[in-house]
Amino acid sequence: MKRFLPLFIIAIAFSSCQEDLKPNNPGFQGLKDDVFWRANDARAYVSATGKLTVEAYTEYEQVTLNTNSTSPGIYVLGTTNSNNAASYSSSFDDIDLEYGTIAALGPVSSVAVVAQGTGYTSGTSIATTGGTGSGLTFNITANASGAVTTATLSSRGNGYVAGDIVTIAGGDLNCKYVVVNVQNSNGEIEITEYDNLTMTVSGKFKFNAANANNSPFGGPILNFQYGEFYRVPIYPSL
Repeated sequence: MKRFLPLFIIAIAFSSCQEDLKPNNPGFQGLKDDVFWRANDARAYVSATGKLTVEAYTEYEQVTLNTNSTSPGIYVLGTTNSNNAASYSSSFDDIDLEYGTIAALGPVSSVAVVAQGTGYTSGTSIATTGGTGSGLTFNITANASGAVTTATLSSRGNGYVAGDIVTIAGGDLNCKYVVVNVQNSNGEIEITEYDNLTMTVSGKFKFNAANANNSPFGGPILNFQYGEFYRVPIYPSL
């Protein structure tokens, strides 16, 4: 019972502070490595090309969220599209830390189909070739024509990077999937409201960020969960 108490306290604290953001208080907050984190100040900018940047600050830290548009919706992080990204930096006691949803090697987080292939039959733990890593396997379902209609991860492997193209073994060796992102560098930013009248933006976020100094070869991972930004004021573009 004792080991669950700290998590319960964190959950209560986060829930209470989350309520403070609404309905009137602008803010930016989340759980950073399972510890409640709240910015002292937050502001947003929109570039001439329509890209959104949200910056949040404490005395020694900065979190930055970037999306390639201001349109409400979900923007996936850690992909080959670097316009959608999140980063964290801190400077304290002469120690500078930088993390980001940058190109990093790691276990596969998600994939997308490139080609369904031909000649395949349904199976489990099917090996793959290609990409920078090893050990990635799929459970696949094939239709009567031998095309792979679904492929789910059975083993995430390691050492892969976003953009890797892998080929599923079997069939005519032409079923291909692309690695969307890896567990060391992934997440999403959701814009829930972009208000042109009040010039504010609201949304949610979560991400895993790789250590920029050690990327792409591992190192500690920074995690943000249950992130929310609410009515952050939009300033003139950077």
